[in-house]
Amino acid sequence: MRNTWMSRSIGIAVAVIAGLGQAPPVIAQSTGQTAKSNIRPDANNGTLRFTFENDIFGGTDEGYTNGVRFDYVTPTNQLPWLARKARESLLWMAEDGADWYATFSLGQNIYTPQDLLRRTPDPNDRPYGGFTYASVGLAADSGYRLDTLALDFGVVGRMAQADDVQRAVHDLIDADDPLGWDSQLRNEPAIRLVFERKYRFGYDFDLDFLDLQADAAPHFGLALGNVDTSGAAGFTFRFGDRLDDTFGPPRIRPAVASPGFYEPVDGIGWYVFSGIEARAVARNIFLDGNTFRDSPNVEPHRLVGDLSLGFALQYQDVELSYTHVLRTPEFRGQRGFAQFGSVSISTRF
Repeated sequence: MRNTWMSRSIGIAVAVIAGLGQAPPVIAQSTGQTAKSNIRPDANNGTLRFTFENDIFGGTDEGYTNGVRFDYVTPTNQLPWLARKARESLLWMAEDGADWYATFSLGQNIYTPQDLLRRTPDPNDRPYGGFTYASVGLAADSGYRLDTLALDFGVVGRMAQADDVQRAVHDLIDADDPLGWDSQLRNEPAIRLVFERKYRFGYDFDLDFLDLQADAAPHFGLALGNVDTSGAAGFTFRFGDRLDDTFGPPRIRPAVASPGFYEPVDGIGWYVFSGIEARAVARNIFLDGNTFRDSPNVEPHRLVGDLSLGFALQYQDVELSYTHVLRTPEFRGQRGFAQFGSVSISTRF
C-alpha cells in the first residue's frame, strides 16, 4: 500500500516537471500595481532571507523543536533559463501581466518527543525525525494575488543529520543531550509538491497625521508527497504602514509560506498581524512513520489548526519579522497545544 501510494505521488510530481516547457513562450509584463510614493522600485534587486523557528520561544524543547530555512528570490521578472521555460507551462496559475519570481531554498526541520532523556522513547509520543531539503519554485504576483508552485526534495532520517545538529546546539548552550536519536525515522528520500495562493484586500485610512492601512489576506495551499500530503486554508489580518509591498510574514512549511519578496522603502515601515490556519492532513511522515518500512509512529489528528500573532519592521532594504504560533495537538495523546516562535530577517541586494 505504501509503495503504491509513494509511486503515485512521485509520478504526479515527475509529470508536472516533465511537462515544463511545452507551451509557447510568453513574456510577463509588470502588473502596474499601485504603490506608495515612498516605496523605491528596485526591481533589479533580489531578496535573501533567513528564517528561524524554535519552540524555545514557547518555553519548551519538544515536538516541532527547530526549523531553519535560507531563501533567495530573484529580481522581478529576471528568471533563469529553466525558470523561464517552466513559466511558459504555468501561465494558467497567474493572471495576465503578473510579475514572476524564481525561488531557491535550503532548509531543515527537527522533531523530537517530550522527554529527551529517555534512550528508548515513549512509543506513544512523537518519534525523533529530521528533514533536510532543497526547494525550487516559481511565484506570480498579480498585485492583489500571489500564486506559488514549489518542489521540495531532500531526505528524512539519519542522512538528514538532524541529530548531529541538535546535539551540537545543545552542547553549545549547555543543555541536556538528547538520548533517543538512535530510534529516529529511517532514511528515506523525501519529496513535496506545493501549490499556494494568497489574496490581499486592503483599505487606506485617510488621516491627516498618519498614513495607515489595513488588509485581509485569505489563503489556501495544497501539498502532495511522502513527507506531507495536506490541504490548508486561512486568513491573515494586518494593520500598519506600507502594506502594499508585501504579502505578509514568511513561514516554514507546512504552514502556507510566502516567497518573501518586498519593496525597499525610504525610511521605516511596520505592521502588526494576526492569523488563523486550518490544515487537513492526509499524511505526515513525522507522525505516520516511514513510507517503505516499519518505524516509530503515533496516531495523528487529521485536522490541525494554527493561531498566529506578530509584527514586522522594515528599514530601507532590511525587513525583520516575528510570528508567535499556537498549534493544536497533532497526535492522539499529545499534552496540550504546542507553541513556537518564527523569526525572519530579509535584505534586498
